[in-house]
Order: sequence, then structure tokens, then C-alpha cells
Amino acid sequence: MDGSYKLESFTDNKEAEVARLKYQVDLFYEREFELYKKIGLKDGMNIVECGSGPGFLISNIVRDLPRCTATAIEVDPFLVDQLTENSIVDGKKSFEVKLASIYETEQPDNYFDFAIARLVLEHLKEPEKAIAEVRRILKPGGCFVIVSNDFAYHLLTYPQIPELDKMYMSYIKSRFSEGGNPLIGRQLPLLLRKGKFEKTDIEIICVHSELEGDKAFLKAENVNISKSLVKEGFLKKEVLESLIEKWYNMLQQPDHIIFRQLFVISGIKGSDTIGKHKNTKYNDSARSENQSPGLRSFKGMTSLQKESELVQFFVNRVRTIMDQQDLQLDPDTKLNDIDIDSIAAAELSGIVRSDFNTGISISDILQKFSLNDIVKMIVNNPESSAVNQKKMVSEPRGEFLEGEL
Repeated sequence: MDGSYKLESFTDNKEAEVARLKYQVDLFYEREFELYKKIGLKDGMNIVECGSGPGFLISNIVRDLPRCTATAIEVDPFLVDQLTENSIVDGKKSFEVKLASIYETEQPDNYFDFAIARLVLEHLKEPEKAIAEVRRILKPGGCFVIVSNDFAYHLLTYPQIPELDKMYMSYIKSRFSEGGNPLIGRQLPLLLRKGKFEKTDIEIICVHSELEGDKAFLKAENVNISKSLVKEGFLKKEVLESLIEKWYNMLQQPDHIIFRQLFVISGIKGSDTIGKHKNTKYNDSARSENQSPGLRSFKGMTSLQKESELVQFFVNRVRTIMDQQDLQLDPDTKLNDIDIDSIAAAELSGIVRSDFNTGISISDILQKFSLNDIVKMIVNNPESSAVNQKKMVSEPRGEFLEGEL
């Protein structure tokens, strides 16, 4: 499978990498497992882990939820061998092992209750394709949990080590060059929504050396990755040497700290007909409230009549944008005084520009304009549709459609 996690690029010693992956799971597992249960994981469920690696996470889960039926999917043959070995506990198979890609899991439709992809999507060229495949194999109402890094927020220390930032920036460039996205953590709620998952949520799990001790952190890190970055030309050798020296000095400080976090993003498989965010402001009710009774023409109207027509339109639009249909709005009131936020101001500015060919800055809307001020600018603008006698009709985005009278 194409992507930025290739075992040979992470280490020259595969067995050592497998050991590191175990420490990485152990470092977060206690908090991670509690979060899975909070999200909806229960004993007796049919669960799947896509991109299981050696299988340390799925092994822990079936140990702690022994009535679960579990399947582990992995694409790397070496890791599948490790996975198969780890699936046998006391001579019994504790979960199924499948050699397959997260893009094509070879699992039945609507089959699993709970799916996990841990530290996988950040390495994929096509995360949307992976999300679609996981959705296919989940039952309606099934839960998908993605555990991911965002390497703008990774391992931190006290005393601070500036070279760590340089190393992670080099790592980011390296993974992007290989087709991965080490900054994907911030994008995943959006990707889940686009993939027709509902009730999307995000949590952050933090671990701290004061609570976990140093050993867990040191075992979970891999200096071979930094060496590979030097070898590939992404990181200067002297930066790595300085990093190693400062890391050693940091560990000698009695009050030193190592701190790291993971992002946990979850969503529920929704119906195929749902593609909108639960908070979208342009739903059917908002659309009907903004819809004009029919085509309205400015032809023959006085300036005062045009202004009255536009004021009512913008009152309705602001109510919809701010999601406050009962908002009492005086057209002379400065929009700043009704606590309009920057997103709403940007949306209002866009409507004025696209529908009336009139430019009004977001800062002016936030700082000094009322609806009457905006309407007067539109009416007095020779380029606006209001002056040029165009027809207007309010659509879901409030467009005023141009047409011949």
C-alpha cells in the first residue's frame, strides 16, 4: 500500500521497531481504552482494527473485553506474522487476522459495531478512500474511532529543546514527500463529516513523564527515525547531534518533563442521505424562511422602497446566519452591538459581494456598520443589481439571480 509508513524506512531493525510499537501502545493504553468506552465500545461487540501493526492494541482490548469478537487487518506481511503470533493467547486464537489494505479490507458490508484506525490515516495518500471503506464495513449506527498525531503538536520537553522542533519539521517534510500527512489530526473531524459520519467529536489524550515515568517515553521513541531524516537530507547532522546532547542534558535535570498527546476523533455511521453537518445553518427551515414569495423586481421602485425591501431581506439573512430566528434587529443598530462574530461577518460580506456586486469589508461589518449602512451602500452603488433593475430571489445562500425584465 502506498503511504509514508514503510517499516524499512523507520528502522534497520524490524524487531526493535515492533518492540517500540508495543511501548507506544502501552504509554497511552489506559487513557485510550477508557475513552473508547466513553465513545461507545462495549463488551460483546464485533470490532475491527484497520492497520493493526503487530496487534498490541487489539490484544489489549480483547483481553479487557473478552466477549468481543475482533478482527485485525494489516497490509505488511512482516507485521501480519507478528500479528498472527500475538493473536494466540494460552493456545487459543483471541482475534482474527487478515492480510489486507484499509482501502480494501475484504470484509462484508454492514458487519462491525466498532472500528479503530490507530496512527494509520496520517500515513495514507488517500485517507478519504480509507474512511469510505471503513464506513462500508460498519453497521448503521456503528462507531469509527481514529487515533492520530498532528505533528505540529507532538512531544514537548522541559527544559525546552529547540532542536526537537527542527527535527519534527524535518519529519513533516519527509512524510509529505512520501505521500503521508503528518498534520492530518486537525482535518479528521471534517473528513469524517464528508465521509457521512454523524456526531463527530474530538478528544485529546495526554501523557506526562511526571505520571508515567521516563522509561515509557524513551522506549516509545525511535532515534532511528531521526537518523533516517539525516540520511535522506531532511535534517542536518549537526542538528541531530545537538538534539541528542540536549536530550541527555534534559534528562539530568531533576525537574525535567516529557509531554505528549494524541488526537482521538470519532463518528457514527449515518445514512446515505445525510451529508450536512448537524450545525449547518442552511437547512430546510432556514431556506424556507429566507425564500421570497416570488420574483421581486426593483423596477419602478423608489430608493426608499428598494431600501425597505433590502432591509427585510438582510434582517432575515442575519437571523439565519447567527442561528437566531427570534432575534430582534433594529436596522440602525450597529452589528457589533448584537455580537456578530467574525464568521457571520465574513458570510454577510460574501453575500453582499456575490449577490449585489458591492464590496464591504469584514472589519467594517464588525466595527461600524448597521444593516441600514449596508443597504445604502448597495443602493448607491452604480454596479449593484439593485440599481441596475435586476430581479432578485432568495435562494439557500441568498443569491439574487440576474435576469432580463
